[in-house]
Amino acid sequence: MKKIVVLLLLVLCLPFISDAQIHFIRLRSSHNPDFMRIVLEGNEEALGKASVYQRGQTILVSMPDTTFSIRAEKIMIPFKKLDRDTIVFSPGDFQGLKVFTLREPFRLVIDVYIKEKRQSILSQILPSEDAAVPDVLSVRTVVIDPGHGGYEFGIVTDNKSEKNIVLDISRKLNQLINRGSAESHLTRGSDQYVSMDERVNLSNKKNADVFISLHIGNHKNVILYKPVVTGDVSDIVRPHLMNRGQEKAIEKTMKLIRAMNEAIRSDLGHDMVSTRPLPYSMLVNIQAAALVVELPSIRDSGYDEKFKDRIANALKKGLEMYEVINSK
Repeated sequence: MKKIVVLLLLVLCLPFISDAQIHFIRLRSSHNPDFMRIVLEGNEEALGKASVYQRGQTILVSMPDTTFSIRAEKIMIPFKKLDRDTIVFSPGDFQGLKVFTLREPFRLVIDVYIKEKRQSILSQILPSEDAAVPDVLSVRTVVIDPGHGGYEFGIVTDNKSEKNIVLDISRKLNQLINRGSAESHLTRGSDQYVSMDERVNLSNKKNADVFISLHIGNHKNVILYKPVVTGDVSDIVRPHLMNRGQEKAIEKTMKLIRAMNEAIRSDLGHDMVSTRPLPYSMLVNIQAAALVVELPSIRDSGYDEKFKDRIANALKKGLEMYEVINSK
């Protein structure tokens, strides 16, 4: 009899045990003049680790190792749940995404730009042939940070190492920048180990206007990582934590990401770039427009000299577009 009672209790408790492992995601969308907005609202534990990326004309939102249930509210964009931890959206013919998070309540926001509207935005960013060059340049100093170095090899594939590839691309970009009116500096000019603090200190000491850190990932596209500035500290603590760094530069950082996004799409393809937040990184201490550029995998791209030149030229184009945006 006791065994039967115990079994009954276990059966009755199973739904509660199961529910405790499920995150409920509220889903809605809206249409704006320039874009469609998708909002996922829910627990930060689930949405905070979500990855958003474009595959063709679909948008995938993946929350690794997370079981969730969707509560669709006002959603006008077709979607479906793929596997246990991924949602696929099919917004139609589009080019370009902007992804960011909001708090209280925690929301993951995806702005989807349709092709016609995005093209009009691009025409506003790109200068015309007879456009006047700003009298006062907003970008005077650029610091390029080749990731890893020394005993930190990064990703190694087919005898090619991340540390050497990003150093080559950084040198190419450095030369392109120094040919113009701006000056460029490398956090490391050779195969040497440089700590995170040393990289940050060099950028701030040089009074950099732009800081770009180059890495390689295990994916086919370019991922632009933006710093996350926390907004939940008290006003008493805030001056001691963030009186310098990204809190003052975050607006320029967002412009830089926008420009880089457009440049990479233009030079490498519309499906070749996505944006993700990068909390708790060295970027939050950089007193300049700053981002981490994670390039495609070595296996997918090979990284011959021609491809490295294409990457360097796309990044240089992004800086030129940022100059135009930032001067307005």
